[in-house]
Amino acid sequence: MTNRVKALLMGALVLAACGGNPFEGTAVVTPPAGGVTPDPTDPTAAVVIPASVRQGLTGSGLATYEVNAPTITINLSSQDANALEAVYQRAPQFDVENYHGYAYQETTSNRYVVVLVRETGSASGVIAMDAGQFSTFHSGGGYSRADVFTRPETGVGQRFDYSGTYVGLLNSGVPAPGGPGGIFNPEIADRTRGTALITADFTNMTMSGGVNGRTNLGTGESLSDITLYDTTIAANGTFEGRIQRLDPGTATTPGSFTDAGVYAGLFAGTNAADIATLMVFNPLRGQSLLFENGMVVLSNCATGGGPACP
Repeated sequence: MTNRVKALLMGALVLAACGGNPFEGTAVVTPPAGGVTPDPTDPTAAVVIPASVRQGLTGSGLATYEVNAPTITINLSSQDANALEAVYQRAPQFDVENYHGYAYQETTSNRYVVVLVRETGSASGVIAMDAGQFSTFHSGGGYSRADVFTRPETGVGQRFDYSGTYVGLLNSGVPAPGGPGGIFNPEIADRTRGTALITADFTNMTMSGGVNGRTNLGTGESLSDITLYDTTIAANGTFEGRIQRLDPGTATTPGSFTDAGVYAGLFAGTNAADIATLMVFNPLRGQSLLFENGMVVLSNCATGGGPACP
């Protein structure tokens, strides 16, 4: 653990001892009760984003997005702007490979929100976070698809792999430049990166996956691997499930998986060409005040995938 994260958590524990929860953010890490959120409107096209991953973001957050556009409009419950919707500016310094960065800060005394967004094929996804100010933080995410999902029905195409870059935002980071000082300083969220592999079985309509090689890009610190525990794919191509974190062992105790949060997303396009998934979880054992909002937006290996593709 870095000194910066240690200082953040120690300060949080002191505040908690005074009778408040210093990180009352929008992160939700309670696993769902089970099953997939029903969609009463359209079994093939309509999408309902679960509150557990949508959090403080209104809608999908992607209504105004065009790839690499100079701005994106976001409505996040973050005290970020004097209007419900804020216009975020392109911020290439926050790019993580083909995930594009955007940022917004009303003044140097206000919260600094970082956004990561990607579109590939028919699927799009977005995550947003301010890393904290006044001992609270705000976060959220969304996804959408341009084309109706169709289920693969013949041959080996009924089982697809999706592989590529995973990105995330942490509710820890560095003070934004020019802040008012001390506890008044807004913080800029650290970004994380890893490699994702998701497998979907469209014969049995089930899926699972994981992310390894995870790193905090702000500190260089290695983070725990996570898995997307087996779940069901609904008829409209959406899904929800639990995240498990691989906690390392010791010389005498083997490592083990621990429930750490939730994920949800959708498949998009003809023959499930693309996937968008959001994740909300606790990324490290023993750091219950640290939260991560993660995302993968990928094409399947048949149409061009990442390093774990066959």
